[in-house]
Amino acid sequence: MLIAILIVVVLLIAALIGLYAAYHKVCYSPLKTMSETESSKVITNHPYHEKARENVRTLAETPCIFVHTRSFDGLRLSARYYEGQEDKPLCLCFHGYRGSALRDYSAIGLYLIRQGYNVLIVDERAHWRSQGHTITYGINERRDVLSWINYCKKRFGQDIPMLVFGISMGGATVLMASGLELPDNVKGIIADCPYNVPKDIINHVCRKVHLNPTICWPIIRLSSIIYGRFNIMETSAEEAVKHATKPILILHGEADGFVPMHMSKEVQEANPELVEWHSFPEAGHGLSMYYDEERYTSIMNDFIERCLGEKAPENENAPAVEDVSE
Repeated sequence: MLIAILIVVVLLIAALIGLYAAYHKVCYSPLKTMSETESSKVITNHPYHEKARENVRTLAETPCIFVHTRSFDGLRLSARYYEGQEDKPLCLCFHGYRGSALRDYSAIGLYLIRQGYNVLIVDERAHWRSQGHTITYGINERRDVLSWINYCKKRFGQDIPMLVFGISMGGATVLMASGLELPDNVKGIIADCPYNVPKDIINHVCRKVHLNPTICWPIIRLSSIIYGRFNIMETSAEEAVKHATKPILILHGEADGFVPMHMSKEVQEANPELVEWHSFPEAGHGLSMYYDEERYTSIMNDFIERCLGEKAPENENAPAVEDVSE
């Protein structure tokens, strides 16, 4: 009897260790000990990597103010704020899985800043200066989008027009947020290379590394509940856009080897009347603007103009820029 109990205890401990290993591999963020500008996680090798490296350095050196707010579950969230022109809208930007503001917005972020937009580039929860250790694939991050929107309304004026951007997991996150009750001054959502459903992207990556998704997925799902304390099946970008009320633009590289292009197309097909979709030949993951900047910015600018009208409304009540954390 005692031996049987010991065997059960050992098996239980082994199972818990295995579940934690799955959580740590899939949902834990190790980025806080790395350099945002030099880490291999930030500098990706691709045909435009030298230009990307230069853009990362330029964005890192561009003057900004670090601002903070609180998440719905009490985490201190951080972002870079770049002040632009008073008559320009505010762009809120959300990066990807184990990514960074400097890498993921080395192209789009710099472009928006140079066009005079007011730009807020967020450190997602569990990344860099934001608190937390668990990445939830957009489930909790979508509520952080709303936290930042409310922060910006309080800080920059209740009527300031906003555009919400996301890349990769950030793209899926802002699409998930589209199903929430967003204020009227959110004028549009732009998602670059988003996935449709957390389960689908996780299973896709499992297959890429030669793991059986049928075996791995139940383990990952259970580990996210036990150690991450979130339900990874709570919602998805594909489901959320069915309830969206804001115009949505999706952009995706046809050579994306990380998030297959069909995933974002499935999001568009979930609400084709509201969601506009464009693909970019030969472009890899999150690199569409590098491969065809002229077409990318033309599509984006046209969408923004339609969201805002010919000219963005002026925000006469915006206060002076200063850090008003929490």
